[in-house]
Amino acid sequence: MNAEAVQPAPGRGRHAVMREVAATLAVAAPLAAANVAQMALGFTDTVMVGYLGGRALAAAGLGAGLYFMVVVVFQGVLSAVSPLAARAVGAGERRVAGEVLAAGLALAALLALPIGLGIANVDRLLRLMHYEPALADQVGGFLRAIVWGVPAFLGFAALRGFLAAVGRAGAVTVVLLACVPTNAALNGILVFGHFGMPPLGIVGSGYASALTQWAMLLGTICYALVAPRLGEYRAAARQWANLWRQGRRILHLGLPIAGLFALEVGVFTTASVLMGLLGADALAAHQLVLNCASTTFMVPLGISQAATVRVAAERGAGRPEAAARAAAVALGLGIGFMAAAALVLWTAPGVIVSIYLDPAAPANREVVGIALRLLAVAALFQVFDGTQVVAAGALRGYEDTRTPMVLAALGYWGIGFTGAWALAFPLGLGPVGLWWGLALGLAAVAAMLTVQLRRRERAVRL
Repeated sequence: MNAEAVQPAPGRGRHAVMREVAATLAVAAPLAAANVAQMALGFTDTVMVGYLGGRALAAAGLGAGLYFMVVVVFQGVLSAVSPLAARAVGAGERRVAGEVLAAGLALAALLALPIGLGIANVDRLLRLMHYEPALADQVGGFLRAIVWGVPAFLGFAALRGFLAAVGRAGAVTVVLLACVPTNAALNGILVFGHFGMPPLGIVGSGYASALTQWAMLLGTICYALVAPRLGEYRAAARQWANLWRQGRRILHLGLPIAGLFALEVGVFTTASVLMGLLGADALAAHQLVLNCASTTFMVPLGISQAATVRVAAERGAGRPEAAARAAAVALGLGIGFMAAAALVLWTAPGVIVSIYLDPAAPANREVVGIALRLLAVAALFQVFDGTQVVAAGALRGYEDTRTPMVLAALGYWGIGFTGAWALAFPLGLGPVGLWWGLALGLAAVAAMLTVQLRRRERAVRL
């Protein structure tokens, strides 16, 4: 797909909508596939470490969860590269898009050191929280191995946003798909010890993940260096004169995105902690259903990323009506997919549960019962989840990130967390009540972001 593919010819009516659908899918499909491939990397780690036993799996799972919670939040800062570069492309200012990429890579390098130092010392915090010393040591060992991947993870985030903005999202998918077997091989060598390497256990899994993240970065760099249509961007990226100005633009737009990510990740992380208070079976069912919901979420997340690019490109081209159409088409695609996902969750919960564990095993009876009830709630909030993420992506295309962060704080915490706690504990609804609270929060955020999107569209047209 070439760069012009993200800018369909202007027009009106049904044909314009169909052209927009094609343009959005051209960006969204490879991004959604890349999101699923990135989830597959984590799945591979889990399977490999699982052979070491439950204790190792718990330590590596906690370490990986903490690591990705931190780096994904800071990835939010670098996600501003995508709308800024896409708007420049839409305006025909390829030089500016290259400068945005250079500034994004520079910011990734600057952010890596403090983030890495913080992650490498998490085990000290766990000891202060009275974690079992042996478990804290295992988590610390894993984190001090995987932390070497922080610069690569952040650099890849900047390059990924840029390649999506210039119509090269497919390259990201190819790189990530190639990294799935690479990650599996590295885990096999470093976790269990092959080809003369000593078995490193979960520390080996940490190193494997770090090496895979460097492979992701180097793969995208190699593509960006050799792709013939990116020559003008490469030349601009080597000019550092406007680095500070473009860096400030990224921070201005990206810091609120990071705040929104922190609010969303934080409320689901806190929900997991609360679910643990309801017992091991409730927590197991929660993790099962959350993993399932996270998988379906990868597709509207890709559509959201495409919405950012499409809206920003049309704004850069000076076509406000086309930008509004791009946002509406993305919302329709996201809602349509999640409605289909909701139907699957609602009609086949038993099949879904059986993918994760044996429903016939007596030891799993309580977990299965809770999971089936939670899947019913998850089915109902699928559309809300798709709506909120696509609306947020479209608003980034309008370079509106501060208001969504405030609305997310109100929806996720003021309504979602408060409702989850009240329904689960004072009102005694337990695990299902906690998930109903999360659903209320998602519905509130979806409604508020959709209203904000309409306001932003009207303001741009005036």
